Amino acid sequence: MYFTNTLIATISLALLANAGPIDRRAAFTLQNGKDAQALNAKFKGLSASSACTSGENACINGAFAQCANGKFVTFPCAGGLTCVALPLVNSKGTSITCDTEADATTRIANTGATGGLFGRDLEDRAEFTLANGQAAQALNAKFESLSAGSACTDGENACVNGDFAQCVGGKFTTSPCAGGTKCFALPLVLSKGTSITCDTEADAAARIANTGATGGIVGKRSLEARATAPPACAAKAKRSDRLSRRSESAISKRIAQNDLGAVAQSWQDLCLKSGGDIQTNQPCVKLAGIDGINALLANADPCAQQDNADAMIDFAKSKGVTNKDALIANAIAYGKHPRNALNINGVVPSTPFCQKAPKNAELKGVTHAQLDGVNPGLFGSPALGIFAFGDPRTCPFGQKPDVNTCSCN
Repeated sequence: MYFTNTLIATISLALLANAGPIDRRAAFTLQNGKDAQALNAKFKGLSASSACTSGENACINGAFAQCANGKFVTFPCAGGLTCVALPLVNSKGTSITCDTEADATTRIANTGATGGLFGRDLEDRAEFTLANGQAAQALNAKFESLSAGSACTDGENACVNGDFAQCVGGKFTTSPCAGGTKCFALPLVLSKGTSITCDTEADAAARIANTGATGGIVGKRSLEARATAPPACAAKAKRSDRLSRRSESAISKRIAQNDLGAVAQSWQDLCLKSGGDIQTNQPCVKLAGIDGINALLANADPCAQQDNADAMIDFAKSKGVTNKDALIANAIAYGKHPRNALNINGVVPSTPFCQKAPKNAELKGVTHAQLDGVNPGLFGSPALGIFAFGDPRTCPFGQKPDVNTCSCN
């Protein structure tokens, strides 16, 4: 129980440090990124038998480690996560916590530090690395225009509407990717070229960014400033901007999402006293301070929050649970919680909506709110870039955007 509570607190604090949608780089931001890289490089040389000072935290072979009586005691991260040092956002320093490698790489890159998790110098990159990233972007841009009826050459591989596709007899045959992943072109690391495979959107964006290529998955970052909100949305944006300037301090607090720790704790408290199986997959920790908060961050997959709420309800309906109704109510409230948004080239976009139906009926019609101060006519994230209201992702699943009124019907 000690580790469970410690991990929740550590992860909550680390993620809250990244919670503010408006990214005003402070004087310490770049240094924080470099310090995190230095720690991650240091951790690569540690083992469980390494000398340490009592109370010291570190990462050892992907596990969170704490020094007790001169020896490291390790705690494995949940599935899909690894222990990393991350830069703080609102103050000088770093944190050590469990995260996905892709998200950690993105957070460090957002400080302006180059070289990925470990601070590899740009000159250490192979001469083909940047070209591979740009080639992957070009392919992904090309794939956006393909359909199952597009002409193709036998043996050609591609991505069609998020599915892996192979040309047979002059026609594309598609194979759906596993849940939570889509088809992307990715840059090779050790040789010149690209690969086409299924991956998460966040990981694909991180891999391309690590080559030095700018512009996200399809190389459009340089065009982001050209995304123009419909006039009806632009009027709303002006009103929102005036409100932001009048009450900047109040909005900054709301932007900071200071309640994320409480959101995680509310689920954990209900989960621990549920009477259900709280050991398998650690639902009290994983659905709260790990997946739960990660899904509320700006660069999360648009469906990650809904998926986590579905997992909460699945647990609420599992064998032995005695507080089912309270857990489901908590999951619904979580599904309505706003996600963070980041300043991208001077624009703070609204966060995109998930475009699939939820698994559980209790979540039908439930969608996340938008924070005060975001632009109602522009949507996006660091991974997805910025796009104007009118794109299907600018309205909740099952609703269509009306650009004349800047509303969803």
